[in-house]
Amino acid sequence: MSIARRPATVMLAALLVCAAAARAQTDPGIPLPNAAERVKPLGHWPNGACYAACAMGDTVLVGNGAALEIVDFHDPAAPVRLGALTLPSEIYFLAVDRGLAYVSLIEYGFAVVDVRDPKHPRGLARLDVPGRIYDIVVRDGFAFLAVGDLGLRVVDVRDPKSPREAAAYSADGTLFEIDLKDHLAYLSYGSGGVHVLDVTWPTAPKPVSVTRPWESVRGLSLRGDHAYCALGNDGFGVLDLTAPAAPLAVVDYPLPGNVVDAVAVGDRLYVSGFSCGFQSYDLTDATAPVWTGSLPYDNCLTTVAGRDWLYVPTSPTGLAVVAQAPGEAPVEVGRRDDGGHSAKMDVVGTVAYVAGRYDGLRIIDVRDPAAPRGLGRWSVAHARDVKVRDGIAYVATESGGLQIVDVSDPAAPVLLGRYSSYYANCIVLDGDLCYVGDRNQGLLIVDVATPTAPRLVGRYFVPGQYVYGLQVRDGTAYLAYGYDGLRIVDVADPAHPVLAGHLGTDGFSQGVDAGDGFVVLAEGSAGLRIVLVGDPASPVEVGRCLTKGHPAGVTLQGDFVYAATYPHGLTIVDIKDQRLPAPVGHFDTAGTAQSVVARGPRLYLVDMEDGFWILEHEDVYQTMDVPPSAAGLRLTAAPNPFNPATQMEFTLARAGRARLTVHAADGRLIADLVDADLPAGPHAFVWNGRDAAGRPAPSGFYLARLAADGSVSSRKLMLVK
Repeated sequence: MSIARRPATVMLAALLVCAAAARAQTDPGIPLPNAAERVKPLGHWPNGACYAACAMGDTVLVGNGAALEIVDFHDPAAPVRLGALTLPSEIYFLAVDRGLAYVSLIEYGFAVVDVRDPKHPRGLARLDVPGRIYDIVVRDGFAFLAVGDLGLRVVDVRDPKSPREAAAYSADGTLFEIDLKDHLAYLSYGSGGVHVLDVTWPTAPKPVSVTRPWESVRGLSLRGDHAYCALGNDGFGVLDLTAPAAPLAVVDYPLPGNVVDAVAVGDRLYVSGFSCGFQSYDLTDATAPVWTGSLPYDNCLTTVAGRDWLYVPTSPTGLAVVAQAPGEAPVEVGRRDDGGHSAKMDVVGTVAYVAGRYDGLRIIDVRDPAAPRGLGRWSVAHARDVKVRDGIAYVATESGGLQIVDVSDPAAPVLLGRYSSYYANCIVLDGDLCYVGDRNQGLLIVDVATPTAPRLVGRYFVPGQYVYGLQVRDGTAYLAYGYDGLRIVDVADPAHPVLAGHLGTDGFSQGVDAGDGFVVLAEGSAGLRIVLVGDPASPVEVGRCLTKGHPAGVTLQGDFVYAATYPHGLTIVDIKDQRLPAPVGHFDTAGTAQSVVARGPRLYLVDMEDGFWILEHEDVYQTMDVPPSAAGLRLTAAPNPFNPATQMEFTLARAGRARLTVHAADGRLIADLVDADLPAGPHAFVWNGRDAAGRPAPSGFYLARLAADGSVSSRKLMLVK
């Protein structure tokens, strides 16, 4: 019996195609999409939707976005991850047979993974299969794949390192699920009903019957002489298979919602889908299921039976562990939260804060990039962006507006205050003001001096236009307004923001960052634009660059632009010559990259389906380092890294003018420590980690620059908190 399923759809006449030789190309092993140029991956924190699971006793294979995780559920309340393998795309279905996992990869085909050593799963092969694979059943060295509109594909996996397509069966409609009994295969084909094939010879399947007992059969599970069928919007039904050539509908049970899966396990039937909950039935009488209880899961596509528990993927909220004692209702006894759809993040010192659409706010220790570790979580619906300062997180949420959260104790975040809006999408902090880009309400300027009582002080709104990206610098807000392009707003008087300039574009403006006199726009399929904004009333595009993928989010640092692009990942663009920006590096992810945070050479790339990657870009040092001058001018700093202060020392060979400044990684002046005539000899100055206004500078990389005696020397600084 196959115990983990999906949906179906078909028609009258079937076309049978058999193949004795391979007809699909196979990759050696499972090459990841993580092609990299001038970027080194340091670590990966997977955090994607959980569509699939498969059990080997108390050890469970779990799809976490693009990561195949192997988890010990011996104690369901405290699951332990044993090992993981990142695959080329999101995992949609899993099957396991004799220590080998067979994986459906969304838009990336079929993969085979050796999981006999749970701590070290190993990719063996990948087979290109067009279309989405909804179900996989493996028996006697053959994998039977339900490939939607393309029907059944039979793959020879007797050599798991070289899978090859051996046969196919197709009919009008969509095949969602397969189950096997003896020499017969039962296919649920949606509006095409139930197809029965003779698979005595897997390489030559033969049609036995086609029956349409209900309007749509979305899934099925066999038990004895009966099939329990998921009927979509019509609930579920029981099919008598005593005569496989003429299956007969016995009874159907209406349910609210969309039922896409029915799984028979022993004398129990579990029915699930969209908005129908997780329903349990007693099958003592095979033709008269008796309801025994339910769990309120909105999205539940399948049920997997382990040795002691049931495992229920409840995408996008992770994997539920369910127990059911005889005569009692099902009860959740554990959960592995994965979440998914990470959007943006902030990094303060060695702690990352990740905003996820279905995941709330995740707090992750990234001190060891190779082993990111969860510290805490704050649950909120549809988090879109986050900025953190002085132990307080400012979170943009789709339906809850600006949420202000005390994260000083990561294990126990506490809501301090909120400012409600319709669809908060992006955030910038500047002193006591929080600038909120709301897709429906425009730019909201909120005073957060008292976090428990945020108040609106100003607003800029364009009817019919949505804000997708935001940056604020030196009293000016730069707004990415989708098809309306770039809007430049003077916010020097926060109570009365005024439009200062506008640049229409032929792309879709969705991300923006600001440098000294220019901005970079992420324009989707139109690539990146560099726009001079020295005269806000007359912004001028001076450079444009197409990227690998469509840029959604951008970050400036020194002479580089880091663009999060979909569907590929990260593109690095050199903008030393703003008229001729040039891609110089990239890193490909398995999902849809959304945003990137740059902290000196360390990059944090957020991907909707793939969590986030910690990367290193060494080339950033080229824009930060200045070698010791020929005159021997040398600047030192200790401690470095530092918190909260560092002392910088230098020696002047002769008396003269000296200026010591601290700059952000993108070149902005942060602090002016000395600009005066100094005597010859040694000198020392302390930077207290604050900007010119006395505000604490965020953690990250900075550049100390000393100019004296016609020479320049610099030193990289790292402020950690």
